[in-house]
Amino acid sequence: MAADAGCRSAGMRELGLVRNIRQGWEVEDVVITGMDHVVLAQGPAAAVVERFLGSWLGRWPALRCASGADDSDGVFSPWVPGQVLGASTARGDLLIARDEVMEANWDLSGYALDERDEGPLALSYEAAGWPSLPMVPREDPYGRAGFRYEPYDITVVGAGLYLFTLVTPHDSSFTRTALDTLLRSADPTSPRP
Repeated sequence: MAADAGCRSAGMRELGLVRNIRQGWEVEDVVITGMDHVVLAQGPAAAVVERFLGSWLGRWPALRCASGADDSDGVFSPWVPGQVLGASTARGDLLIARDEVMEANWDLSGYALDERDEGPLALSYEAAGWPSLPMVPREDPYGRAGFRYEPYDITVVGAGLYLFTLVTPHDSSFTRTALDTLLRSADPTSPRP
């Protein structure tokens, strides 16, 4: 496994990146982190990921992806539509870069915006490990207008639910676009950008 690829994929477990930098005989760990955005959505997960990457392909024609799984080689290659649909849908970790330049700079800069105000992304997904989830919504789940909302407990129940974690650079218009793209991709009825 290439050293840089191993560092990127090993960090996916913690949704951040850890790099070992060799300085003489000493090895120093440097943590490269981004902002984590967790979305609960109905699967199939592979279809959501395909829609997400398909949307980015329009923006990034040289889109490159690598598996972020711990046992992968972490080698980036051009993304080909349909690639994710043929893979296992239970769990996955993807590293996403605009091009070879962004891919190369990732290990030096982490989840930082470049001169084009864009940065690398990571997308992880896995099946929700619970049959129901108690929660307190911050907004009225009924969408009522004109009434003051007092938060209260609700329970989410559903089959085929997945947790998607999108790791992005710090808050920016690029980050908001990436998150909005994931939200649209999680809705199969939403028009693609």
